[in-house]
Amino acid sequence: MAGPARLHNGSQAFGVWRVGSSHPLAAPPPYTRYTMTPTVNDDIRSELSDLFVGDRTLGDSFAPPLLFVAANALWSLGVAAAVAVAAGVLVAFWRIRKGQQVVYALAGIGAVGFAAFLALRSGRAESYFLPGIVAALGWAGAAFVSILVKRPLAGWSSWAFRRWPRSWYWRDDVRPAYSRVSWIWFWYFAIRGLVQAWLFVQEQPEVLALWKTLTSWPTILPLFYLSYRVGMAKRDALGGPTTEEHLAGAQPPYVGGQRRF
Repeated sequence: MAGPARLHNGSQAFGVWRVGSSHPLAAPPPYTRYTMTPTVNDDIRSELSDLFVGDRTLGDSFAPPLLFVAANALWSLGVAAAVAVAAGVLVAFWRIRKGQQVVYALAGIGAVGFAAFLALRSGRAESYFLPGIVAALGWAGAAFVSILVKRPLAGWSSWAFRRWPRSWYWRDDVRPAYSRVSWIWFWYFAIRGLVQAWLFVQEQPEVLALWKTLTSWPTILPLFYLSYRVGMAKRDALGGPTTEEHLAGAQPPYVGGQRRF
């Protein structure tokens, strides 16, 4: 008898019930295991929607740096700093209107204000981008170390977002998928930070602003899609359990088909 089993984690496992078993999680033979690839695009659309609204918004960072370099070219460093901070305030107000918590919006204002302070303090427009350079290289280093110690950054990010059991992420039949995705983001942050550092040394604030813009949403969105696809494919290939099977102490072969990444 065949039928779908709806799991608490949102996945739907389609498999063959073993003869004599009344439990839908009873592990079927390996050839009856199916993945959730038909719904991956729906999951990705949902995830991208979450990135643009609520507490998990990643960006809206185009305006302050672009306005900063434009104002610096037209007027002076002081005017540019004021324009950038004003733009940061407007972006924060927009974030609050979109439903983001005030603390996140204020953090955005603080970041813009600190960058403007560095530029004024040093007298160099490119110093505005110094916090972003340090952050990018720091994330690259964190991703690299996390892979080495077998606690990949992508796993931590997923855990913070979903609150699935942390022990599930570190399983040998799950963790490699998150390590593979962490390598993608290591190279993203490393290339972004190193190019910014070189432009900083060359005193090219206009090109820095352009590079920062190009490596923000225009790069993050396709990388997010790539990460989701690569991570899901690797995790399915590993044949590990769902979070629910993990918590239940199920033994292989697993039903699998964990939704989302």
